Formats: sequence, C-alpha cells, structure tokens
Amino acid sequence: MAVTIAVSLQKGGTSKTTTAETLAAIYGSKGKRVLLIDMDSQQNATFISGVTPQKTISDVFNGDASIDEAIYHSSHYDILAADEYLANLERIDELPVTLLKDALSPVYDRYDMILIDTPPALGNLLKNSLYASDYALIPTDARPFSLKGLDALEPTLEAVRKVSKHFRVLGIVLVKYNERTVLNRQLKDLLAERVEAMGTVLFDSRIREGIAVAEAQAMQMSLIDYAPKSNPCLDYIALADEILERMER
Repeated sequence: MAVTIAVSLQKGGTSKTTTAETLAAIYGSKGKRVLLIDMDSQQNATFISGVTPQKTISDVFNGDASIDEAIYHSSHYDILAADEYLANLERIDELPVTLLKDALSPVYDRYDMILIDTPPALGNLLKNSLYASDYALIPTDARPFSLKGLDALEPTLEAVRKVSKHFRVLGIVLVKYNERTVLNRQLKDLLAERVEAMGTVLFDSRIREGIAVAEAQAMQMSLIDYAPKSNPCLDYIALADEILERMER
C-alpha cells in the first residue's frame, strides 16, 4: 500500500513542484515504485517529466479515461499528468473532497510512494490532494509571505485531521536557503517556533539555491540526472532519507 504525500503550501514560488518531482525521481532511482501526481493546472511537474500525455487527471475526474489510461512512465517514476482544465474544478461549489482519493483506489497497491504536487491556492484541488494523503510535506522559503501562507494553510490541515485520523504534517523544509543572510537565519528561528506550535518538525535538511534546478527543468530533466552533485540535489537526497526516517518513527 502506497504512502501518499501532498507537497503543499498556499503560496507560489516555494518550490513545491521542484520538491515533489525531485523526491519522486530520487525515490524512483532507489528502486521504489513511485507515482507523481500533478494537481496544478500550470502543469509544471508534467513539463519536467518530459511526457506528452493524451489523457490527464482531468479526464479521469470527468470519467473520460480510466486511471490506467492516464498514467505515463517517465525516467524514474510514473506520472498522472495535469492540464489547463483542472482549473475548472476550482469553480465547482461543493466538489467532493474525496474525488482524488476515490480515483486512486485502484492503484494504491501498485506503488510504494505517491507524491502530489499541489496548486498554490486554497481550493478544491488542494483539499482533494490533502484528503487523499497520509502526510503533508510543506516546503517554504525563509521569507515573511511564506509564513503568512503557512498560517492560512493551518485551518485546512486541521479540517483534514478531523476527518482523516491518520493524517499528519510530516514536516516543513526550508528551500532556497542561504545561511549567510541575516534575514534567512532570523526567519528560520521564527519558523522553528511556529513549527513547534503546529506539532510537527522543521527538517534538518535545507535546500540551498542553485542554478542547476532551473537548468534541469528547462531541459525537462530530473535534477538527479542533470546535476547529481549540485548543492540542491545533494540536499534533496538528504531530505529524502530524512523523510523515510521520520515516517518510520
């Protein structure tokens, strides 16, 4: 049975897609069976994967395709791709929060891990992603607006906890981190206090900035293939190991 992790924060630019796709590639390269789900109508995870899907998660939701027809294989993982029509689901009042969970039910046993790249908005797609997950992983940069995004996400996380008793916030990971800046260090300390109040952890692994991330994505390559020795890649490998250790505990 797959462990499902939604990579989430109600703010753009916090490396949700980079984190979800890179972790999927790392776990896949280690021999795990991994499914990456792109739940963002911007389709960035789909682009990075290099696949050109004929069927997408929208088709599955609409009943126009089975989930098997919409899953494609990339270099290290399978992907359930997005399209621009996903945005239409945000406009539907009272969309069932179990839509994604129900769609995934035929494939849970096929994978060791399912990683969901979520949109940067508190709407139907994010809620469906969280309700389908065992854990939320929250990437955030050390900037004030990201802390506000964390505050905005907390009520939704609490609502999911009330319905899904097994659901947990796995932890928060700092991305685009630069230890040399005073602001980053100060906000890291502030975030540590916030994390404790949320009953979760701030991962020891911090993701440093690096041009290799943007270059790999432009080439539609996973970071571990494009620049395996780059600082961000080494940091993500450490994070992948720390996530497994945290789940075991």
